[in-house]
Amino acid sequence: MRFPGYALELGSLAAWACLVALSLWHNLGLLDAQAREVAAARARMLFSVVETTRLWNARHGGLYAPVTAESPPNEWLIDPLRDVDIDGRSFTKINPAYMTRQMSELMDKRGGMSFRLTSLKPVRPGNLPDPWEAKALTLFENGGTELLERVTDDTGGDHYRYMARLLVEEACLQCHANQNYQVGEVRGGISVTFDAAQVLAEINPQKQQTIVLHGVGYVLLAGATLAFLTWLRAGWRQLAQAKAEQEAMVAERTQELRQAVDDLARSNTELENFAYAVSHDLQEPLRMIGSYAQLIDRRYADHLDADGREFLGFMTDGAQRMKQMIDDLLAYSRAGRTEIHPQPVALERVLESALANLTAALQESGGQVLRDGTLPVVAGEVSMLVRVLQNLVGNALKYRHPERQAQVVVSARPHVQGWEIRVADNGIGVPEAARERIFQVFQRLHSNAKISGTGIGLSIAKKIVERHGGRIWVEDNRPQGSVFCFTLPTVPAGTDVPASQQQSGAN
Repeated sequence: MRFPGYALELGSLAAWACLVALSLWHNLGLLDAQAREVAAARARMLFSVVETTRLWNARHGGLYAPVTAESPPNEWLIDPLRDVDIDGRSFTKINPAYMTRQMSELMDKRGGMSFRLTSLKPVRPGNLPDPWEAKALTLFENGGTELLERVTDDTGGDHYRYMARLLVEEACLQCHANQNYQVGEVRGGISVTFDAAQVLAEINPQKQQTIVLHGVGYVLLAGATLAFLTWLRAGWRQLAQAKAEQEAMVAERTQELRQAVDDLARSNTELENFAYAVSHDLQEPLRMIGSYAQLIDRRYADHLDADGREFLGFMTDGAQRMKQMIDDLLAYSRAGRTEIHPQPVALERVLESALANLTAALQESGGQVLRDGTLPVVAGEVSMLVRVLQNLVGNALKYRHPERQAQVVVSARPHVQGWEIRVADNGIGVPEAARERIFQVFQRLHSNAKISGTGIGLSIAKKIVERHGGRIWVEDNRPQGSVFCFTLPTVPAGTDVPASQQQSGAN
């Protein structure tokens, strides 16, 4: 497995760049919103002062000021008391609109901020709105109360423009009653304009600081990420190296184990071939020994004393036991060498054949063999399965309890591997510590003097069962005796069962 490498680094840096850029965009947006609020606060303050001054003037019916070049009579004011003489000095009435205009002109001269009175139906043509103001006044007539925007003028100047509505009050009707205004209607608005640099001078340092902080943050995050990925790459390489070494070691051990298994299989094959050859070759000398021992017994028994006859009996008995052992050893070798051709096999028929071979043992022991239910049809080799049941039932009769009649029960039940065949007895039982050892060749729990045998019967049964793909084991048969269990495969679905292997239904 490869470490993602530089693609992961580039991807991480790109991801951090996107996150930092998104955060910077958000924070700059917040600062822009803050600048807008500052601009709105300034414009609202100026509007409030102008509106309050206008209201004071209207409620007092206007005020009189000396006529000067800066304050000539208001030609747009229709009032019989517009101009008066006091002590030989001319005075003119300053109504709210005239006062607003003069304040606007004075503020224009000072620079930085300006405002003007405007209306969609002005008395003075000079108060006609520009396009932006007309848009705001239209908004007011549709229910809006104020408008703030950052605009660029024809000369490229950057400005904030603010406008709030003026509503008709009772005092306003003194001058505007002839225009059919009603109290509460939108009379017009006051437009405020000021240079955006005034606000940005406060916000731009914060923006610069925000940009620097985000740049430093990105550098720190990118550096930490690269350092972590470098450390991770080093660890990954060490892990990959350790994995490669482990895989090489496993491959080496696997090869050694495969070689050992091959050697063991070859050794077992050679051993089986040797056992088969030796057993076969020993039969002729052993037959000769037995034959001559019987010949001596028939011709010269009368010439032998008691010790001679006893020695001759030992020779004959030893030859017979040796012959039985060789026969069993040959059977064990054949069980591992014979090729298996699984066919549908009725275990009822197999058990009948095994019991027929055990007729003498059944008569001698007085034992009884029962079936618990009907035995199934399995896939296997008939002669081999007969040998398995013959050995298991024969052992149950041989190792019977001396104080009770031998009883053997053969049954079957479904198993995950197919069928589980159970041969239960009420004999002397098998100690738990010996339940694995009894399936090994020549392993016996009792001396030949007590119970005759060669110790190969269960080994043959184990080899046959394993060659059929099953396994064999022994359990307790409470309250007394043992149960030998083994598994066999089922017959594949759709397989025809020959008539010779149909269940007989015997019990």
